[in-house]
Amino acid sequence: MKMSRLMSGLLLGASLIFATPAFAADVTAEGAWSRAMPPSARVLPVYVTLRNSSAEDVSLVSVSSTYGQAELHETVMENDMMKMLAINAIVVGSNKQVQLAPMSLHVMITNLALDVPSKGSTLPITLTFDNGETISLDVKVTSQP
Repeated sequence: MKMSRLMSGLLLGASLIFATPAFAADVTAEGAWSRAMPPSARVLPVYVTLRNSSAEDVSLVSVSSTYGQAELHETVMENDMMKMLAINAIVVGSNKQVQLAPMSLHVMITNLALDVPSKGSTLPITLTFDNGETISLDVKVTSQP
């Protein structure tokens, strides 16, 4: 009797450890990069392609980094001038992808708390989505993707 309880307990414990989460990892991030900036820069741009393999739209709602305050931005043309606007979210449609790129949607890290990373290094960011998923990335610092 003790042995069967022990086995039941072990099997239950193993099933909890290896259980599938309530949601699948539906969003992936690929090709993350940041433009190498001069040491005197006050901002760091970040670009990445987001893919959503789920049947529901998913929104990127926040980004965090140890380098500073991260914001979601969109570049728009207004009165014949390019302008960056802070936005609340980036929607990635069901079974779609969204590319964050120069002169378009992107992440901007401001109020830098650390020195500007040099070309060839990486900077950590964490993406948070409205479905509760997070993705942590080491973003490659380069002159081009």
